[in-house]
Amino acid sequence: MYKLVEEASKVLRTPPDEFDFNNPPEDPKVIEKNLGDLIEKWGGLGLSANQVGLPYRVFVMRTADKGTMAFFNPEIKRLSQETELMREGCLSFPDIYLMIKRPKNIEFTFTDSSGEEQILMMDGMGARCAQHEIDHLNGILFLQRASQLKIERAIKARPKERRKRLDYERRQAAKHRSIQTHDGGESSVRGTSTGADSVVSTA
Repeated sequence: MYKLVEEASKVLRTPPDEFDFNNPPEDPKVIEKNLGDLIEKWGGLGLSANQVGLPYRVFVMRTADKGTMAFFNPEIKRLSQETELMREGCLSFPDIYLMIKRPKNIEFTFTDSSGEEQILMMDGMGARCAQHEIDHLNGILFLQRASQLKIERAIKARPKERRKRLDYERRQAAKHRSIQTHDGGESSVRGTSTGADSVVSTA
């Protein structure tokens, strides 16, 4: 199973190479599944390959109609002039949240895990998530989208945010703690995380 690379890693700041479908280094469907399993486990909305050290230009994201899917070699073609300010977080920088302004709509091309080239228009949360992940693949961190003052405030608030997250996770774990079944065995349901790679909506 993949692990998140360290915050200071150069991997996060170095754009990976495009995925070669003519001579694939790995099965793209396996990459899609493995990265998809991680955001299910970690509770993220999206995840880029370089966040776990994979040297491929691909990210996965939860979608409303097709579930979690992979976007290989994404390229932004159009961004709307209309922008939106929203609280944003990242799995690579847990417990740091920043208000980030991004275009509200996006049009981008990509190749799906079957090797088919696609073009997609997104708005709202999906557009924000895609922009965050494409930033990752371009070696850009969401911290670079905020002012130094905002970053300093977010870092100062990090311990408090961590306590809130851990408290939430403890409450969720208590709700889903193993229960005794009628036959004397035990069954359990894994709790979910509050962490989100791309977007944390404001309350």
